[in-house]
Amino acid sequence: MSMPYPQDRARARKDAGEQPFKDDREAMNEADAALHREASTRDGFDTAESEEERNARQEAEASERLADIGDDVASGQDPS
Repeated sequence: MSMPYPQDRARARKDAGEQPFKDDREAMNEADAALHREASTRDGFDTAESEEERNARQEAEASERLADIGDDVASGQDPS
């Protein structure tokens, strides 16, 4: 069956079930990319951070948190 108009082909694909998944996948990928951009700018972390720098930063943060928890435990406070 020949469909003379492009909108008829698009409608036929949507009715067949192919197009909605592509549309939803594209929208989800765009939303995910926007969330990553927002999180990197909000946290103030440089997106060009190397793996070594990121590991060093995470180790320093973990050490600080563990020291705080150790101080809370030593003083008898709830660590949370």
